[in-house]
Amino acid sequence: MSVHVLVSGSLFKNPEIRTSSKGKSYATAAIRTASADNATTDFWNLLIFSETVQAELLRLSEGDQLAAQGSLRLELYNGKISRTVFVDAILPLRRERKPKAAPVGSKAADAIVKQTIEPGTAMPTSAAPFDDDIPFAPEFR
Repeated sequence: MSVHVLVSGSLFKNPEIRTSSKGKSYATAAIRTASADNATTDFWNLLIFSETVQAELLRLSEGDQLAAQGSLRLELYNGKISRTVFVDAILPLRRERKPKAAPVGSKAADAIVKQTIEPGTAMPTSAAPFDDDIPFAPEFR
């Protein structure tokens, strides 16, 4: 029997790439989630073997939010539950940071406007580029 889960939380520490004894690379990470009673914190170990999912995980750093989906393995270790997810897919729960635009009225913003529209310049009066004669296609039957 296999159980698939979707867990969301924040990275507890930066993800790491490791190599198995057979020479295969895999990534490990730990995420921190709020427990059901919101009084304690649960930790989930992530194991990632897919190279594309590894690449997506390595873009994140400690504290970043993510959701991980995969099969679950539960083990008892010193009286505590160890949760390991063999991850099939992850989804970063943040957007890529865009570079900030220059404030209006700054020299950088004024330079951009001057490059695109010169004051006193008239728009070209030539015909539109899509103004040629194209016969209509025959009727479809």
